[in-house]
Amino acid sequence: MSRDENYYNPNGTVPAPAGVNMPKALWSTELMNVPWVGVVGTTDTAIWKTPTFDMRPDLRSAQSMVKAGVPIWNPTSRLYLQIFGLTLVNTNMDTLRLGYREFGNTTWGQVTQAAPNRAVANSGVPNQVARDPVVQVSSFVDITNQLMLGTNQPPSVIIPFTPIGEGYPVRYWALEVIWISIESTAGPAGANSLSFQAAMY
Repeated sequence: MSRDENYYNPNGTVPAPAGVNMPKALWSTELMNVPWVGVVGTTDTAIWKTPTFDMRPDLRSAQSMVKAGVPIWNPTSRLYLQIFGLTLVNTNMDTLRLGYREFGNTTWGQVTQAAPNRAVANSGVPNQVARDPVVQVSSFVDITNQLMLGTNQPPSVIIPFTPIGEGYPVRYWALEVIWISIESTAGPAGANSLSFQAAMY
């Protein structure tokens, strides 16, 4: 019990007013080459993952837990992935696959990519996810058909991704993009390789 203004909150659960006129944060990357592993003689893959986005930074934790993630103040924001180099000579689209999987967490707890072991594991929660990390919440989704657009193939495509939640997204969200070269050579590399950039707004 305290009469301090930080605690005196008779008609609410959080001793602070709601945030107003918050800036709409823009997250983006610079142009990058697809990061192929480069293993010849096997299926070559390249994986790229976004940072963790805090899709609801307006929510406040009643447990005073540490918040993490890139704050996105617009709940209708989308992630836009633009891929370049689709018409280059040495980019064989017939042997290229593209997919993604989503990661998320609904709680207000501290988000960590690798949780430490706990002395007492939470009931029903695996030991390594007891600190609310962002975990995989969707299976691999093949979206290769969004790259190959027939005889009128453009040199670039933009693929939008909407965070889980239909306009009111889950608290924490991330996306992992996976390129797969199914031929027995390394994925297209060098000056004529695929490249990409992404933005969240």
